[in-house]
Amino acid sequence: MYRILHQHFSQLGGKAESLPGESYDFVTNTGTIIQQKTGNLLKISKPFSPGMKKVLLCGHMDTVFAPSDPFQTVRQIGQDQLNGPGVADMKGGLLVIYYALLALEQSPFADKIAWQILINADEEIGSLGSAKQLSMAAAQADFGLVYEPSMTPEGCFAGQRKGSGKFSIIVTGKQAHAGRAFYEGRNAICHLAAMVSDIHRLNDPTSTLTVNVGVFHGGQALNVVPDKAVAKLDVRYQTEADQVNFSNQLSELVERHQHEDYQVDVVGGFSRPTKPLTPETENLFFLLQEVGECLDQKIEWRPSGGCCDGNNLSAKGLPVIDTLGVRGGKIHSSEEFMYLDSIIERSQLSALLLMRLAQE
Repeated sequence: MYRILHQHFSQLGGKAESLPGESYDFVTNTGTIIQQKTGNLLKISKPFSPGMKKVLLCGHMDTVFAPSDPFQTVRQIGQDQLNGPGVADMKGGLLVIYYALLALEQSPFADKIAWQILINADEEIGSLGSAKQLSMAAAQADFGLVYEPSMTPEGCFAGQRKGSGKFSIIVTGKQAHAGRAFYEGRNAICHLAAMVSDIHRLNDPTSTLTVNVGVFHGGQALNVVPDKAVAKLDVRYQTEADQVNFSNQLSELVERHQHEDYQVDVVGGFSRPTKPLTPETENLFFLLQEVGECLDQKIEWRPSGGCCDGNNLSAKGLPVIDTLGVRGGKIHSSEEFMYLDSIIERSQLSALLLMRLAQE
């Protein structure tokens, strides 16, 4: 994907650079902590001159589908839909970036705005290896545009977003033969299962915090008492109080489940800040609304529990709209689709928005 995108986006005439992604602590299924490498980022920049506005356009080249996943092909459904891995999230959005900038560069406003494209390779795992590059790019820009797909097939945008954290719980017990020496072993799976039940009970429909136990690994054979078990959590929060409360509650649970026969360790933390709907971002939405009216496109936005790189950009004080990609749906599933006509629709929207930003 990096090679394809480098070749494609270089046609816009900017300076292309490869930025190394950083490594991060990754917990394997067996509870071992390793340094996981992330792919390189693609950065393409148009030269900046004094007086020009600076806009940062972000996307990602990764999907949630592993090479071993059976969902690997693209097919057209009827006249208006394309089904395939990442067609909406976010290969379609990358096309929108390309065509919007192609239109901008052929317009009378090209010399009034400088752009930088940043496409990372680890967004789906929280941008752990690209967060520093995103922050540096955001600090140099006036506006941020991110090309995640629309929130709904109708084209609704995401306004306020929750923050997120990713945690791994590792329990170490004692291995033993399940028949000959069962009571000499200490079953890590069962100990972690009890803790996971307590963690799940932290969820409350009246709260703005959610904790999802998304992965659970343990054991190697039925006749072995397992000495390792790993659970991985995805935590979403809306307020600083949510963050503090969860940290305190998790610490209490770890302390409660520590035992002379079991070791409980936690790896991870909060990696994406919340994205509030600031007055500056709201003004950017109002401008998008005006542009949408010119194209007979209705522009609406609402809060989202999802996270993306828009959170990272917003944390640096950048006004940002982060669902400028194609219309589609059922992302992160084998039924993921995009509406083909939304490539044109959204490219026109971004192109005119860029031209307005160049003038305002």
